[in-house]
Amino acid sequence: MSVYKQLLGEDFNKLHPMLQHRYDTVPGEAFRAKGIMKTIKHGSPLLFPFYQAAPLMDFLFPEQGTDIPFDMIHSCIDQGEKTYDIEWSRNFYFPEKKRTFNSTTRIDLKTKHAYDLLGKPAMMHSNLLLDVTKEGRLITRTNAQHLFGIIPLPSFFKGKAIVEDGFDDARGVYTVHATVYNDILGTIMMYAGEFQELTT
Repeated sequence: MSVYKQLLGEDFNKLHPMLQHRYDTVPGEAFRAKGIMKTIKHGSPLLFPFYQAAPLMDFLFPEQGTDIPFDMIHSCIDQGEKTYDIEWSRNFYFPEKKRTFNSTTRIDLKTKHAYDLLGKPAMMHSNLLLDVTKEGRLITRTNAQHLFGIIPLPSFFKGKAIVEDGFDDARGVYTVHATVYNDILGTIMMYAGEFQELTT
């Protein structure tokens, strides 16, 4: 059975059918896609040194733009003890440079908890809250965050995120809109785009 179906329970069946397909995630299988990010943009100039350093950890990056081609893959790895890692790899093809944003979503089916591991090495652990809207979209929000999985971050240091995954029936494309923000600095990063599954 899909790891996400076990995590979401009955809410999984409320997802749009194409999102059920996308998140029909079992060990040894992968979902591949390519598309266009209609917009990628940053926030406060105070974060510019962070944007410059983050690519060293396959994290965020300093480039911004519109209509940026990208591709992505996510695959599931069984870690044992009813724990699974969803490995995410995203490549963004800016005119001047390719950038990568990788992360791992760890799902513990014993506790029904999920959290993201961000950076390489994973310096940030963010607890995830998942909800399904009445329209069948998947909303993912971050909650508590810990540096290196140990040190809890106070609210004014947190990079809070909200991601909305959907499917546009009229155009036959998956959609994504993500915002990462801080209570003091405002937007850290925002991207919105669409993509289609690669089946070959």
